[in-house]
Amino acid sequence: MEENTVFVKLYSGNEPALAVNWDELRRYSGYLSPAEDMDESLRELYSAVVEDILPLAEYKVCYRRMSLERCDGQVILPFGEGSRDAERLLCHSDEIIVFAATVGLGIDRYIARYQHISPAKALVAQGFGAERIETLCNAFCAEIRAELSAEGKGITPRYSPGYGDMALAAQTDIFRLLDCNRRIGLSLGSSLLMMPSKSVTAFFGITSGDTEEVPGNKCRRCRKADCQYRK
Repeated sequence: MEENTVFVKLYSGNEPALAVNWDELRRYSGYLSPAEDMDESLRELYSAVVEDILPLAEYKVCYRRMSLERCDGQVILPFGEGSRDAERLLCHSDEIIVFAATVGLGIDRYIARYQHISPAKALVAQGFGAERIETLCNAFCAEIRAELSAEGKGITPRYSPGYGDMALAAQTDIFRLLDCNRRIGLSLGSSLLMMPSKSVTAFFGITSGDTEEVPGNKCRRCRKADCQYRK
């Protein structure tokens, strides 16, 4: 994997790594009761939305491997500034992977269509869109981790602008570094909202060994204890 070259990965929705995570779908759409308590009509609603949306999703990622600089022992990121959270995350890294991911406009259009026709469908679709982009990011990180293991390296957990103490404005620099619009059709508005909305920008450190936390509850690394999606 060359440094400072922007790569693009396109995924097929049929790949095992992109299988629907039904627990996450229910959580993102606000259904917090046990799955076995869901009545038949609600099960049918969820199944119908998944069946509708799966053909609409497009899975695209662009990314870049970059070296990190340090000044007086502190990490200097090529985007954003003054994030203590990022410094702690990258304290054992000399390189990072910066990436942007999207699942396309089809889900946004589906949500817009059903907001007035069927608010319940729109709500489930919002949750499914969140599950889709999260699943895509997990698949991408797992693939890069496997590639880096051949170099005897590992990765840190991923981190995104807008979380913790990193300003959302850092996305502007990430878009510049990755040329997201041209590479994967992802744009950034003046209010720092991405289009398509079911998209993510993030980064993770490259470490000298396989040091990533066991996948699962990433919420334990987040200090926002009042988040409705916290596990």
